[in-house]
Amino acid sequence: MLRTMTLPVLTLLSACGGAGTPVTQAPTGLDAQIAAGERLVDRLDGVAATQFTAMPTTGQATFTGVANLFIDPVVATDADDIVVLGDLTTTANFDTGVMRGRIDNLNGATGFTASGYREIPVDGVLQIGGRESVIGNDVDDSRTNRPNDFYVDYQGDITLPDGTYSVDGTLDGQFLGTRTAEGVFPIRGLSGSGEGVASRGVEGTAGFTEYSADLDIIAEAPGRP
Repeated sequence: MLRTMTLPVLTLLSACGGAGTPVTQAPTGLDAQIAAGERLVDRLDGVAATQFTAMPTTGQATFTGVANLFIDPVVATDADDIVVLGDLTTTANFDTGVMRGRIDNLNGATGFTASGYREIPVDGVLQIGGRESVIGNDVDDSRTNRPNDFYVDYQGDITLPDGTYSVDGTLDGQFLGTRTAEGVFPIRGLSGSGEGVASRGVEGTAGFTEYSADLDIIAEAPGRP
């Protein structure tokens, strides 16, 4: 399964179909998160990065959106791929240059074929920026290079039908859009992507497994575009 853009699996999930929701009902669970992610991509796709001079240096803002975790047990096959979508809430503190957040309300899919996929239950929470977090140009460690960049880690335990995985990785992102109206928060949204691993079992023992687990996020700030 190819990862080609922010939240790329939204396109693949929509194309594959899955169980679906009758048109007379509002989407719920995975379907609702797919729809929410598609709306965010439509609104933010092509939006330029926030202008350097518009980046806040004080205060804070909370961004809400959708996150996609992509676990790839066998790179050469798609049927075993695992997609986990979740609701993202993250707060950027521009005073301290730190971002903290979480991804919860998780829903999953696997068993990808040309005709669909199988929804699976997912339990757990992923923390954003719990150990590492940078907003703006990271002069000391060069984890970011521009005033509108951010860098965070992600980690947590998620339980799937075949067991509990420990997820750990880092994510590079950028703030998007520049609002110029007086009294309006200048940033419109954010997006980011990163690489990590999902491991199950105890490292060094016979049952230990480790797969790539990459994260994409997209979110909007409060207020009108």
